[in-house]
Amino acid sequence: MSNLQRRRVNRVDSGDSGVGEPTRGLEAQEESSSKKVAYDPEEVKLTDNVQVPKLTLMEEVLLLGLRDKEGYLSFWNDNISYALRGCIVIELALRGKVRVVDDSARKRFDVSERLIEVVDASKTGEVLLDEALQLMKYDDPLTIANWIDLLSGETWNPLKINYQLKQVRERLAKGLVDKGVLRTEMKNFFLFDMATHPVTDTSCKEAIKRRILSVLVSRNMELNYNDYFSERVSFKLMRTISLICGAYRANVLENVLTSLEYEKRDNAISRADELLKQFSQYPFDLDMQTETGISINLNKEVKQELQEHPESALQLEVLAGVFEVFSRMDMLL
Repeated sequence: MSNLQRRRVNRVDSGDSGVGEPTRGLEAQEESSSKKVAYDPEEVKLTDNVQVPKLTLMEEVLLLGLRDKEGYLSFWNDNISYALRGCIVIELALRGKVRVVDDSARKRFDVSERLIEVVDASKTGEVLLDEALQLMKYDDPLTIANWIDLLSGETWNPLKINYQLKQVRERLAKGLVDKGVLRTEMKNFFLFDMATHPVTDTSCKEAIKRRILSVLVSRNMELNYNDYFSERVSFKLMRTISLICGAYRANVLENVLTSLEYEKRDNAISRADELLKQFSQYPFDLDMQTETGISINLNKEVKQELQEHPESALQLEVLAGVFEVFSRMDMLL
């Protein structure tokens, strides 16, 4: 007779483990589903801000200067770099980040010689604006003209030479690539290769041109809106006037007017010069009548827009200061 015995196996334990596995799987699924994805509330706030257009003022000016197919600026344009720094200060003011220091004694000085201060140092989501804002935040209040000079590298002070913003045009172009307006190509210029940025979304550039022409050509101004510049944007008219003055002093406004007849082109340039003089003082002279007979309803519309933002007087004073700097750029450069 054999001494071998059959070994008993505890089937209950094995059964329990079989039931326990799917249970643990369900618990793991519930655990993973309950986990929340981390996000930056400040970033969400920036993306949901419909009061700010998709393109900054600097990007619009640069886009007007770029050749559509070639994707580069004119090599003979010496004004655009300085004008873009002025547009950075304007953009910060329009976004409520900086304003003129509220001191009654400031009225003794020219608008461009008044001090500005940071009132909101939160991020804008635009690299160049945030970089300029940080410089202003950690320095004493300086004049509008001083800040444009410092951001341009126009200073004899060795302690402030690092305030110059580097590669502004290239960084703006890359920003437009990220926004789907431009693309990047490498082109050979005999001795060297250079990155160029041809226009991809021509509808964006054409919409900017139409907005400018509505003010510089039409008898009655009426702005057009699109995905890049919606009707809910704040300071629509002041942005458009800033765009015209910035493009005019950056020597790219003529690119918008090439399709016009000679007389209309001449009148448009006269109207742009008129706007620059009118808005380079503060308070703005909104009773001044245009001699060109163009956009005769502009003053009325601007008055209405300013009434909608009664608390923004010190911000708009910054715009007047930059326009005053623009009006004497020929003497500065």
